[in-house]
Amino acid sequence: MMSEDGETFTPHVDAVFLLVEDNSRLVFTNAVNSTWHPVSPDPVSMTTEIILGDHPDGTDYQAVVRHGSPEQRARHEELGFFDGWGTVTEQLAQSVE
Repeated sequence: MMSEDGETFTPHVDAVFLLVEDNSRLVFTNAVNSTWHPVSPDPVSMTTEIILGDHPDGTDYQAVVRHGSPEQRARHEELGFFDGWGTVTEQLAQSVE
């Protein structure tokens, strides 16, 4: 797989998908690595659920992120959680419009 700049793409996290429901739901975590072993990733562990549904104006998009502890949630917020996920959401919307 190639990145946008033509270099070989290397994932920046070692995570797993826990659930994939076509066109409706995606759940993944970095609290378990790709060999299915529990890990404590730096800077935070999290499990994320993306839920897609019908909406009168297009598609309803919900992201629910669960952290390993309140301290990890606070750390993620300090690192720019809302800006980062907001950017991802905007880019996703642009790619499908």
